Amino acid sequence: MISPEKGAETSIYLASSPEVEGLSGRYFVKKAEASSSDVSYDGRIARRLWEVSAELTNLRAENL
Repeated sequence: MISPEKGAETSIYLASSPEVEGLSGRYFVKKAEASSSDVSYDGRIARRLWEVSAELTNLRAENL
């Protein structure tokens, strides 16, 4: 487990560094761009996550 300060470093870096200004849709670990897991690209899993999340939060498509 890492400290909250260490855990926040990448988020703070991405929010404030000119080196990454304008970048979007990327994944970072420890202030470095990285590939996310293979499962993160699985459309079926993403859809199921959306469905379960919507159900648990009572979110309906007509309210978006």
